[in-house]
Amino acid sequence: MVSWDRWIRENVHCCACGAPLFYSKFINMVNFDKEAWWDYPHWNNILLMKKHPEKRALAIVCDDCIKARKEPVEAVEWNEGKTWVIYHPVKDLKDLPPITEEEVREADAKIVRRIPPR
Repeated sequence: MVSWDRWIRENVHCCACGAPLFYSKFINMVNFDKEAWWDYPHWNNILLMKKHPEKRALAIVCDDCIKARKEPVEAVEWNEGKTWVIYHPVKDLKDLPPITEEEVREADAKIVRRIPPR
């Protein structure tokens, strides 16, 4: 069985420049506040699933584009069986409300439990 990172390197191109990812040291994922109507891959924040239940699109970007801060122009999709990959232009995806840092901090504070001193 092929590992996830190897499969991505062999089958997905950089969503910013289109280069192969095979020689990237890292698998760099860039999250969008754009709707993903597909299942794989997508992101969300587990702390805020009730408030923001939408699946959100992401891009995979090569190391060179990360260093150059090049914006991805595509979001990536693949199927559960990993037999195909589709790219979606970011400009065509529906905007979603952002998940703010403040929302995450507030949600995190609600679940953090302090351990009583001994």
